[in-house]
Amino acid sequence: MKTKQEQVFQVLEQTGLNWTVNKIPLVSQSDNNNWNSLPTKSVGVFRNDTNTWLGSVRDKYAPFQNHELADTIVEASNGIGLDVVKGGELKGGRMVYLQTELKTEYIGKSDIKRFITALNSHDGSSAIGFGSSNTVVVCQNTFYKAYKDVAKFRHTTSASERIKRAMWDLKKAIELDEKLMHNFKVMASQPLREEVFAEVIKKCFNADILAPNEKVSHQQLKKMELVNQAILKEVDLEGNTLWGLFNGITRYTNHMVVSNDKKEEYVMSGLGYKTNLVAYETIMEWVEKNTVELVEVTQ
Repeated sequence: MKTKQEQVFQVLEQTGLNWTVNKIPLVSQSDNNNWNSLPTKSVGVFRNDTNTWLGSVRDKYAPFQNHELADTIVEASNGIGLDVVKGGELKGGRMVYLQTELKTEYIGKSDIKRFITALNSHDGSSAIGFGSSNTVVVCQNTFYKAYKDVAKFRHTTSASERIKRAMWDLKKAIELDEKLMHNFKVMASQPLREEVFAEVIKKCFNADILAPNEKVSHQQLKKMELVNQAILKEVDLEGNTLWGLFNGITRYTNHMVVSNDKKEEYVMSGLGYKTNLVAYETIMEWVEKNTVELVEVTQ
């Protein structure tokens, strides 16, 4: 059996996260334009392997290194009988993530691969947070949902306290993921209704499905054609249900907007993430008002 240090090294190597960040003080030009630099209270955060600038933060900012994240998540995952199996970087390293795999679920007409994701930023934009990532196997649509009610732990605490907190957060995230799976099953049990379809299109794309084509721009019309193709494909795969509708939106964001090498970033932190989340919340709002089977996922 591998030691924790060996596991951490393996995770860093396999995920491409075996690098650190450095803080370099930022200076400014003097007022009299004589090019003498003046100190500031800001620092730049740079990758040590490529010297890429990741962001500017206050000088008291303490970066949470990738090896610290890996050490924390590996030990916390081991503590509840799970393994860290995936990870990577987003936005050139401004954000990094590690994923612990959960058991596969079967919803609608396909298996769903499930992961709890620990996400950290190196640009000072956010603290370490947890969320669910799930991928529908038949179509490879991925939906990521951050859990805002899972308190982001402070990396300035002691290592032992940080790991205890991370373990608690992992357990809480798993509970929320179970509720998310339940809600997906409720979606799969509900027939697709025109009113929900129209509301999803309106909120996700600011489009009215009843508007005459001559009143819609060419660009918007082209987008709606792609969205409709995605929904029809998923309804064919998953059935004429709200689950089919939701997967139609995730098919669009996963496969019809950006290239594959940009997909992960798009659906975890970009416009695709926002679009998918709006679709999920819109459908679940309707379900909450019209069914009694809902177990709500805390936002």
